[in-house]
Amino acid sequence: MGHLALAAATSHVGAIVKNPHADPEVSDVLHEAWRRLDADIAAARLDAVVLVATDHYETFGLENYPAFCLGVADAHTGWAEFGNPGGTVRGGPELAARLLDGLTERGFDLARSHTMRLDHSFMVPLAKLPAAAEAGVIPLFVNCNTAPLPTLRRCLDLGRALRETVRALPGDARVGIIGTGGLSHWVGLPRFGDVNEDFDRGLLDLLTRGDAEAVLAWDDAQILDEAGNGALEIRTWLVAAGAADGPARVYAYRPMPAWTVGIGISGFEVAP
Repeated sequence: MGHLALAAATSHVGAIVKNPHADPEVSDVLHEAWRRLDADIAAARLDAVVLVATDHYETFGLENYPAFCLGVADAHTGWAEFGNPGGTVRGGPELAARLLDGLTERGFDLARSHTMRLDHSFMVPLAKLPAAAEAGVIPLFVNCNTAPLPTLRRCLDLGRALRETVRALPGDARVGIIGTGGLSHWVGLPRFGDVNEDFDRGLLDLLTRGDAEAVLAWDDAQILDEAGNGALEIRTWLVAAGAADGPARVYAYRPMPAWTVGIGISGFEVAP
């Protein structure tokens, strides 16, 4: 029987590593939160991390744009686009194949890729959480920016199916799930640089209460209006919340206009 040994979520904007000391009174708090999350990842003794993120037209384009795609390669290389982190991270092909089979059995027909490269939405969190990279990474792409998007409910249910699939694995594999994205930010729009702290704290409050279901009452038009197109990435947080099925604990949250985004860093209590 497999073990879902850790669930977490974090923002992923490239400025985190390209301009790490912007507004030090705020950024130092956030870097310390990532260090604490990384220590928890190391302590969980994971055999692999399912890293749930999106893509910004580096790997996927209009010739092929899935709702969900699981990377099943031996290793995955970062794009290093626009000065973001590059390099290669170890994959988990055998475990990825089992996850793909289990999710298919549970009604999720994910695409799969043997050559999936990773943009900053994967590589920035790995730069801040080296224990996750050390464990080995199974990347799970979620479409968060090209309509039609998977619904919020579908993303929450994907997390639940991941939990069931992990627990049905043979042996005693210890798997972590980390969602990366958001929180409020406007990408390539007149409000670029704005942050909606009320939206961010409202989301975190619901997750801290273990009430991810309440987020499903929101629609994309509301999210776009209140928190920007970048906030559509909360889908990755819902995958992590669905997998954990327990309340979040917030390591840190800060509005960070210097990085053009509201930064959230959370773990989740994994339900027994």
